[in-house]
Amino acid sequence: MQVATHCDAPHTGARGESFFANHFIEERIFISQPLYDLWGSDFVVEWEGALCKVNVKAMHLDRSTNSYKINLVRDRKGVRVPYTDAEISYFGVVNLFYKRIWMVPLEVVNTRKNLNYKGPMENRILSQRRTFDWEKYRVK
Repeated sequence: MQVATHCDAPHTGARGESFFANHFIEERIFISQPLYDLWGSDFVVEWEGALCKVNVKAMHLDRSTNSYKINLVRDRKGVRVPYTDAEISYFGVVNLFYKRIWMVPLEVVNTRKNLNYKGPMENRILSQRRTFDWEKYRVK
């Protein structure tokens, strides 16, 4: 299986959104996709008893750190802009290599610009000051 790089980011993002949607359909959980991508959310999902706006992020392998990475901000004319709670409630994070999905609440990552993930096959040396508890939010 080919690992995603920045060179094929649009294709990886589309595959990530498809993988995310298919999981919720298979689990018979309500999921809907907005007709237009104007508000930052890729899907609306029934999650924990509420309808939640979700922005899906597909991880890519950062070969310099040997870890998977997602950016939690958008680039608007060269300025990194964070998402707001008016736009999304969760990040739906997808790792296509490991076939994993996490539902990460915006409020637990709203001070971060990115997150890193080391799977079971990557070297586990991590900086302890910025580690993130991925298993707490894993849904697949």
